[in-house]
Amino acid sequence: MNQKIVLLSAGGLCLLLIGGLWLGLERKSAPPSLPAVESAPPPNRAHEKAMLEEQLKRKPGHAPVLLRLAQLAAEDNQPAEARRTLEMLLKADPGQIEARLELGRVCYQLNDLACATAETERILAVQPNHVDALYNLGAISANTGLNDKARQYWNRAVKSAPSSESGKMAAEGLRKLGG
Repeated sequence: MNQKIVLLSAGGLCLLLIGGLWLGLERKSAPPSLPAVESAPPPNRAHEKAMLEEQLKRKPGHAPVLLRLAQLAAEDNQPAEARRTLEMLLKADPGQIEARLELGRVCYQLNDLACATAETERILAVQPNHVDALYNLGAISANTGLNDKARQYWNRAVKSAPSSESGKMAAEGLRKLGG
């Protein structure tokens, strides 16, 4: 089976890649009778990063700022920078579940499966029914051919929060794995 499953990010936005197709919401155009609405220009990422770094100078170690800087680095395809930032954040505040989830995802992106698994399992040690962590561990397992383990994690994810995005994606993953 040629499928690659994308791990959930701390921001909660993710897509499932199956057989080369992105599954997600369809963008609908405006009805013919209404004028099309212009979308806002994309934010200036360099400006946002500079503002965040300035905030960090005033309040070093501020978790939300560090998390956003890590997310920007990951979005800019700089996973090593994202990892360093997340590790700095977690050293100062080990209880940051969102940062730990993001670190697991970034470690996976860096092909450090041991780190990805360990960081995500740390979430389950504190919150055994954390649906995003369960989904991600299932995705790691499925992507590495450990389908029985993937089924276990995804069954737990569906049981813990069946109507959540992660629960629905876990159910879809189970369906694709045949169980």
